[in-house]
Amino acid sequence: MATPILADALIDPATVHREVLPNGLTVLVRPDRSAPVVAINTYVKAGYFDETDDVVGIAHVLEHMFFKGTDRRGVGEIAKETKSSGGYLNAHTIYDHTSYYAVLPASGFAAGLDVQADAYAHSVVDAAELAKELEVIIQEAKRKLDNPGAVTIETLYALLHDRHRIRRWRIGVEHQLRGFRRDDVVRFYRNFYRPRNTVLAIVGDVDVDDAVARARRLYGALDDAPIARAPGEHETAPPGVRYRELTGDVGQSHLAFGWRTPGTLDDDTPRLDLAAGVLGTGRGSRLYRAVRERGLASSVGAYDSTPTEIGVFTVHLELPPERAADAARAAWSQVAALRDDGVSAAEVERVQRVAESRWLRRLETMEGQASHLCEWEALGDWTLGDRYLERLLGATPEEVTDAARRHLDPDAFAAIYYRPTDAPALAADAEALRSLLDAAEPAPLAAPRRAPYAPAAMDRAPRHERVECGVHVYRTDAGVPILVRPKPGAAVAHLGAYALGGAVDERDAEAGLTSLVARTAVKGTTTRSAAQIAEDAELLGGSVGASAGGESFGWGISVPRKHLAAAAALLADVVQHPTFPDTAFDTERGVALSELAMLRDDMYRYPLRLALGAAYPGHPYGRAVVGTEESLRALDAERARAWHRSQVVEGATVLAVVGDVDPDEAAAALAREFGALVAREAERVAAPTWPAEARQAVEHRDKAQSALAMVFPGPARRDPDRFTAQLLAGIASGLGGRFFDELRDRRSLAYTVHVFASPRALGGSVSAYIATSPEREAEAREGLLEELAKIRDGGVTAEELQRAQTYAIGTHQIHQQSGGAVLGEIIDAWLFGDGLAELDEFAERVRAVTPEAVRSLVARYCDPDVRVEGVVRGTGKS
Repeated sequence: MATPILADALIDPATVHREVLPNGLTVLVRPDRSAPVVAINTYVKAGYFDETDDVVGIAHVLEHMFFKGTDRRGVGEIAKETKSSGGYLNAHTIYDHTSYYAVLPASGFAAGLDVQADAYAHSVVDAAELAKELEVIIQEAKRKLDNPGAVTIETLYALLHDRHRIRRWRIGVEHQLRGFRRDDVVRFYRNFYRPRNTVLAIVGDVDVDDAVARARRLYGALDDAPIARAPGEHETAPPGVRYRELTGDVGQSHLAFGWRTPGTLDDDTPRLDLAAGVLGTGRGSRLYRAVRERGLASSVGAYDSTPTEIGVFTVHLELPPERAADAARAAWSQVAALRDDGVSAAEVERVQRVAESRWLRRLETMEGQASHLCEWEALGDWTLGDRYLERLLGATPEEVTDAARRHLDPDAFAAIYYRPTDAPALAADAEALRSLLDAAEPAPLAAPRRAPYAPAAMDRAPRHERVECGVHVYRTDAGVPILVRPKPGAAVAHLGAYALGGAVDERDAEAGLTSLVARTAVKGTTTRSAAQIAEDAELLGGSVGASAGGESFGWGISVPRKHLAAAAALLADVVQHPTFPDTAFDTERGVALSELAMLRDDMYRYPLRLALGAAYPGHPYGRAVVGTEESLRALDAERARAWHRSQVVEGATVLAVVGDVDPDEAAAALAREFGALVAREAERVAAPTWPAEARQAVEHRDKAQSALAMVFPGPARRDPDRFTAQLLAGIASGLGGRFFDELRDRRSLAYTVHVFASPRALGGSVSAYIATSPEREAEAREGLLEELAKIRDGGVTAEELQRAQTYAIGTHQIHQQSGGAVLGEIIDAWLFGDGLAELDEFAERVRAVTPEAVRSLVARYCDPDVRVEGVVRGTGKS
């Protein structure tokens, strides 16, 4: 039976103004006054598929040069002007397009559109700047080589295709990138960046007539000209069975299967998206239950990627190498069972509900709406998006099964296995792999029985205490606070239960316990099995997510607003009545051990983890939240049950809802379902002491880059100086930031360099991060220290500070579009701040920071003699 389409999931055609200018530029304007925000998306129909083999990667090079200056604006001015308007800009290049977007407060719309139009039409592509930027892009390419997931998937595409351009390493390779000249880039720019090849979408708090008039004035005089395309070849022969193994310095193995599929507009594409969802979307999926739940892999997924004209259906596993054969057989058997035995109506309905909810979440923001309009308009008509959703939600199990049978051919696929160098091979060749896979027997997966929703009984409504900063504050009879923030017009409701404490209260021997408690709580309650929890959540369009940080933990879910009461009942069951089955606890412990291994492969998080471990030895701040190998192996389910009783049922817990809700009704729904919770004050551990001398923790790895995290002490969460630290990060980082301009743009040291503040409850930190070629590590370190010294000795200008302030206030305003972000801010203020009054003080506190305060903060905290470094030192592999 077809799933009804939510009206909120579709865009009313009457709300979108579409106009094609005489020169061919398509302009789409949609007013949305739900937030004082505007998004501008410039979508050029040119990407990797438009590159001939002699210029692979040039579309991405041009994306970088887009921000490097025009006749009117010098290098860095485009980013600085956007920041000065309170917004941010970015871009991405993919197979079929390149997209440039700016998101700003509505007050910055005119300035933001002027910047976008100037960059689009008048980028100078300076030769000297190009030479420097190419070195940055080469660093980006090296960073990608150190990402095992990216290497696995792009190698899969290469193995699966003989002729199509999707087979190429899309970012380009070092020797070819270094050979690009200005004429090459300008030729691509002048050919493809034409109005007839571009869609401009403007969504947000704008006047339609004004927005269209500005677009006409800024873009209307641009020349129209034909575009020369040199299409690549198409595949002419079936792939057969192909297999390749890769080895490297990785902690976990990656296994991926891929099949060729048709493009976006093919009738089978929504059906294949549903087939992928049945296999790999959510905890109710077949792969999750048959592979992840049995401890054979730490992560599983399936998706059908369709960049316009071609598709690849992918099954991707991340797994311990010792489980590779079992995981491969288990995953393959589920694909075979789907193809041979078909899918059920219940499975299709589950995936349709999840897809519908994801659609709503994307349209929650102006940026999401603008991207949606551009993507579908580029395919012919923006309303094709709604037609796609209708086809997806109207597909039958028989149609999904038929599409899977025709496209997921067991005799026409490719597989990649990327393993640690010292791990045994999975199969010698394609024939051996087929023998391994064909021996698989599908594990039986019982259809979960849904627990019917029945509201809990409640003696009386929760006590209403006050309304503060738009948040309605209630208390249950047991003293548990309930915070409700109405968000009129929001199609999605976000709710959660969060507790203060957790990992910070753990002893060394039980490190990782809170994380395991949070994760295993969704694996069964006194009334629901793990499969029932997953099924109930996903049929509501959501998933119960568990989170565990250093100082808090909790569970949350977001669903279409009409399902709020049922979602509250499900969430309450998970939070209050988990049973922590021994087998589920053991599985989650195994996944946590795998995540420890995966952490070492993360060239961003792992250097920071090394640094924090050296900065806080013996203190909970120095441990990974996931725990250690020794502590995880020592924990058991009984300890988890005791921890849950003391930290959750009788904990410092707060309940919260954000959405288009009636506050009294929402609070009553939460109070009714969460009656087992009892409030208490959280215990506080001692604050850590920062080392009195410089320290360094180093690991040597066979990686293309070296990654350096440099950490200093910083202001704590309740210290007013945390706003100063945030502005320091804004002055230093991102497009137009000091560190970015000097170390990335001028010296081409890195693709990734930034500064950020972490204001934790017991003591904060200020960190700088950079990843570069191993031979330039010392130069990168000196560069970071030099830039900090410039601020310490010379301060910052009033213009720099004002730009950072406007940017901080503007991006804070932009983030208010998301109900999830609003909920997170409310919880943070309640648990860690000075109360809900903080919610209305942000702009005032940011504007109060002075240039001298920034200089003083660096002088007080960023002393190079007490810095702590975490370094992953690479070998420079190619």
